Amino acid sequence: MITRNSAPFAASADLSGRARALCIALLLVLVQGCKLTLIAPPGGAIESRTGDNDCPAGQTCEIDIPGVPFSDTFTAVPDPGYIFLGWKPGYAFLCHNKTTPCELENIPASVTAQNFDLNLEAVFELDLLALLPDTTRGVMQLVPGQAGALGSGAAMHAWSMGPLQLLQELSVGLNIENVARRIVLAQLGDAPEQFILSAALASTDVDTLTAGLSLTAAGTHQGYAVWAINGSDLHFVKLDDATLLIAPLPALQRALDAFTGAGPSVQSGPLGPYLSGLGTGWPNSFVYGLPAMYGPVAAPGDGDTSLSQARVVTAAFAVDGDDLTGGLAFFANNANDYVSRLNTLLSGYPGPQAGATGGVSLVNLNGLSVSNDVLPLLKTLVLDMDAVDYTDSVVHGGNVPWLNFEVGGDPAAIFINFEFTGPTEIAAFEAAHLPPGFSLVPFRMMENDPLRYLMVLNIYQSSGGLVEGARAEWSVFVADPNTAEPRFMVIEAKAENLSADSVNLLTQPEPVSYELQAGFLESYVGIVDPQTEIETTYFSASIPWPQLPSTHVPFDRFFMPANDFVFWGNAVADKTLYNSTAANRDGAVVPAGQFTYQDNTPWDAFLNNTPVHAVVYLNNQEIVISPWWNLDANYLDVTPTYLQTLINFKNNFYPLTVQTIAAEAIQGDNIALSATTISDTVPTVHYHFPLLDPTGLLTAAAGPGVHTPATVALFDGEAAGHFLTLSVEARKDDPCGLRARWVTYVQGADGRPQSLQLDTASSEACLDPVNLLTLASPVTQAVNASQIDTLVSTAFIQFQASVNLALANNELVGLDWLEATERVCSLNDVCDEYYYDGQRVTVPAQRASGAALQVTNIVTPWNSYIDTGAGRAAVRSNAALQVFNAWRNQRAFAGSAPAP
Repeated sequence: MITRNSAPFAASADLSGRARALCIALLLVLVQGCKLTLIAPPGGAIESRTGDNDCPAGQTCEIDIPGVPFSDTFTAVPDPGYIFLGWKPGYAFLCHNKTTPCELENIPASVTAQNFDLNLEAVFELDLLALLPDTTRGVMQLVPGQAGALGSGAAMHAWSMGPLQLLQELSVGLNIENVARRIVLAQLGDAPEQFILSAALASTDVDTLTAGLSLTAAGTHQGYAVWAINGSDLHFVKLDDATLLIAPLPALQRALDAFTGAGPSVQSGPLGPYLSGLGTGWPNSFVYGLPAMYGPVAAPGDGDTSLSQARVVTAAFAVDGDDLTGGLAFFANNANDYVSRLNTLLSGYPGPQAGATGGVSLVNLNGLSVSNDVLPLLKTLVLDMDAVDYTDSVVHGGNVPWLNFEVGGDPAAIFINFEFTGPTEIAAFEAAHLPPGFSLVPFRMMENDPLRYLMVLNIYQSSGGLVEGARAEWSVFVADPNTAEPRFMVIEAKAENLSADSVNLLTQPEPVSYELQAGFLESYVGIVDPQTEIETTYFSASIPWPQLPSTHVPFDRFFMPANDFVFWGNAVADKTLYNSTAANRDGAVVPAGQFTYQDNTPWDAFLNNTPVHAVVYLNNQEIVISPWWNLDANYLDVTPTYLQTLINFKNNFYPLTVQTIAAEAIQGDNIALSATTISDTVPTVHYHFPLLDPTGLLTAAAGPGVHTPATVALFDGEAAGHFLTLSVEARKDDPCGLRARWVTYVQGADGRPQSLQLDTASSEACLDPVNLLTLASPVTQAVNASQIDTLVSTAFIQFQASVNLALANNELVGLDWLEATERVCSLNDVCDEYYYDGQRVTVPAQRASGAALQVTNIVTPWNSYIDTGAGRAAVRSNAALQVFNAWRNQRAFAGSAPAP
């Protein structure tokens, strides 16, 4: 006979498993009654295999066993919104700590005839995932009491948009991590500033935990009392004695709607099919929807070897000190191709253990070091493989090749500058040596030089992915056929080693040398008679170095932009990008009377007998080049047959070159370049705020003495100062969406200014060296007529401002500020490096201050260090090409040292 009652019960916790044999042993030895009591608490029922001994949720059911053989199996069946934790442990309880059905099979009558009492109690817990609405974008689950669980104390910086920082923020000072059995932190996708924190408590009850909170009654929702947490924008609900919910009110209401069935749940949303990644038993797990889940994402190349196409990332792991165990998974249609290429590239190298199955790329985390391996792993999996994907699509009409080109500083590069004799010689030279449609233009190399018609002999040592060794190049300045801007045109080039150019395809090595010898920069170019094989001097120069006394002069601001396109004699041009090592340095001017030279070139017939001067660069220059950029131009001075030869050469030589570089980079032996275009449809805005206490800010952000503040002039001719800057920009086809970056300026290792990134936000999830994955945030930049409205909203920062371009002035940006934006380092010292062309140097920005700039809200962790009322803004609305080395100084996983 079975009887039922609905007496209250107390749920048990901290279960441990025991075998079925123990249950039967209790039946055999306990002789204190003659019945089996089933306890089914609210949250689930106990069902029997026979159907004769079921016990509904919220009831206690007694089964009398009147001295007959007994067999049955009992299964705990949770109600919707609950999960079964296991059978309650304890004296006189059956199947304690088991999580599988409790089997009581073939108990003989001789046993059941005895008088004994036994209990079987199911332990149910509210399923925290049942609180999540269908628009949930990401979920992180922690099991705090389990070995290897993370805590919010591991968060690096309290204001960053990482899960641990958000856990700390939503805990509102409560000791949740130390008393919870399970914690779930979720982010909504349609309102990304909305987070939901729920917790199932183990060692206390909700009332005790929240006794110190200052609460104000805020009505009810779906039958639950809602409380506002005073001093915050968060609200609180007690779901039962062991379960609580904290979230902003809109998110909290949607959570209760999902739990009660009044609204759609996460299971019906895009993340639903991937939630099984949270049920692995690991102390830490997460599942997050990546940009490709929500819309089309452009891959760097064809997408076969890039994680940009992954829809979801999941992980389940444990951390023991610095040791990591667990796994990482990316769900993408290209999983097999991606993993196959990754493993092939890293064959023979210490690569991550990766495999693919059923559209999932799996990465084994076992044995990795948290401090030494995680960042290199992510760099390899994401950034380096993106570079591989890009190079796979390098072809004429597709992705363009980008190659490093370093002009060495040992010895420093020199320019020997000659002036054309006069109009007659200029006209004769143009007729004989320039392609149709090109003409010489006057130019100045050094600041305060007069405009002259110049021929420049550049002699240097080069290294990098394009050419190696000593080179000598004779160049003139011509008008760009599209823009009329001054450009370099190389009319003759000699190289120590084999090199490629659009005129000769491959130029064989020639007698060229350039060295520092006995206090002189000695350059030599020889020429060998093809008939007699006798070598004679073609050009040589001897310049005393170091120069005493020293005369250092800045290069003209427009000098490097003339290198944006370097034309060859057939009008084919290389596209050149650079940084401040070329655009913001001084040169030593050596007057003609202080050096000697010998010129046996045919060019001296057009030039004055005496050079204008020689200029010695005081440093090496870091440049990147895309060769033969303009093969589709209609002004090329080549035959159709030779044009096809150039295209064929480009499609065979340069893809192989950049693919080799990308492979070497993933193996830790080279640097691969990535390219992007800054949008011209969404203006880039830099909001600058003067710093009242730069040292205090740096101490608060990074610790005392770690960084030295640097002054920069934001605009040309403006006084230098200390600033905090918010930059908001859109990159074309960027999976991260709109990006926002807070930086201040510090001295780099070379004493030059660079950016220290304090925080970053993006409208889509984005790889980040501090948080690893920065969660999506509201970041918008809207244009309405002449007004730009910016909004950046995270759990820690609120910023809103408007720029009225009708009141702005056009001004050139300061070159020192521009230099500071080239190297951007995070607080953990991982740095990105950028290269750009002349539009960054010579195209004015729109400067807004006073009435032109209205900052309506600025709440940051750094408000006490900045003058929030004295901001100014710089707006750029032109497209800008950039090439960059992401995480430049971070080694690849296969490498044993920082990036070369």
